[in-house]
Amino acid sequence: MSIERIESLPCESCLKPVNPFIVAVVIRANEPRRAEAVRLVLPGRGRARSAGGSEFKKGVQMSPFDYYMYVLACGDGSLYTGYATDVQARLAAHQSGRGAKYTKSHAPVSLVAYARFYSKARAMSAEAHFKQLSREQKDKLLERSKHEPLEDVLRRELPGFGEDTAAEFVCRSLANHVDPNYAAFMRPLVPTVDPRRLVGVRTPHLRKIARELCRRDDASDFLRSLPHVLFEENQVHAFAIGMERECERAIELYDLFLPHVDNWATCDQLPVRVLAEQPARTLECARRWMSSEHGFTVRFGIGVLMRLFLDDLFEPRFAAMVAAARMPGSPARPEPESDAYYVDMMRAWYFAEALVRQPMAAWPYMERRDECALLDEWTRRKAIQKACESRRISVEAKERLRSFR
Repeated sequence: MSIERIESLPCESCLKPVNPFIVAVVIRANEPRRAEAVRLVLPGRGRARSAGGSEFKKGVQMSPFDYYMYVLACGDGSLYTGYATDVQARLAAHQSGRGAKYTKSHAPVSLVAYARFYSKARAMSAEAHFKQLSREQKDKLLERSKHEPLEDVLRRELPGFGEDTAAEFVCRSLANHVDPNYAAFMRPLVPTVDPRRLVGVRTPHLRKIARELCRRDDASDFLRSLPHVLFEENQVHAFAIGMERECERAIELYDLFLPHVDNWATCDQLPVRVLAEQPARTLECARRWMSSEHGFTVRFGIGVLMRLFLDDLFEPRFAAMVAAARMPGSPARPEPESDAYYVDMMRAWYFAEALVRQPMAAWPYMERRDECALLDEWTRRKAIQKACESRRISVEAKERLRSFR
């Protein structure tokens, strides 16, 4: 089956929630702030269907939610089933003899049907289960796909396939709330995240998806399927951990997830309320996290001390632990977007908070600038800057802090 036509939609289409048939945003080389949505319309179907991939291709940003199982009819009447992120490109490869040995030796081939999924694992599972069917069973499902999407037929009737997996549920839910404007706003804020991995789903939607995920019996499958592809998948994962009510179970989930955290937003929004149930155990974990070689794990450990141990549970040694928590070989002035930068910024935030909540313990870290300084100079100055921006610190205290610069 070939593409009947390509329709160019008005740019405003990109500003609406993503529809399944919008699969690409063309970035004009000479007008980078303008975009054009592209729709592929396939003949012989009752509705427009997407046929795109999940990566950037020479100026075209393909949808990250398009994964397909497809079925080809071969010249001898046999069927060939495969997986692809771009059905039309894969079909062209098969038709030119570059797709597979089987289709090359059984040419010509034509597209019979395809099923669209939101995760790679789900599409490949459909392919594997479909291949196990008899020809009679395959023909029965393909006949029904003439009247409804093949993915719906497979979900209902393909033996062993069943309802959506947790990962498919999360990706499908994310796709329903994509906001390109919000994605454009967020990408500069999290520069350590590949822009292709951020699709633009607002936090309230992410929290709701996490709640719905946690109601599923297979939620743990998603929480153990690491690493994820999308920034938003990581956000859902973080919020789902926050709904765990058993401390030891939560610690296990933190330890699985933290090595895959790659940005400050996911790190800082990772909930820690459950850790308050066992302060001694949490302190042990925070110390371990702060000694990690992974920058955002260190940052999270410092955040745990800031969020849970700066009030009634505070001890002066905790401030000393944060002062000592640096990445190996940290320079005097860390490079932006480096692990050392994000760790030192969190250390500065900790001491700015400590000036409000534990001023007696925090002031010495701001005052001393000589060889006996308790804090490196870059972090000390950043802490002073943050404190002076705070509305919770008195004018007099700010004047005193400025004198220490």
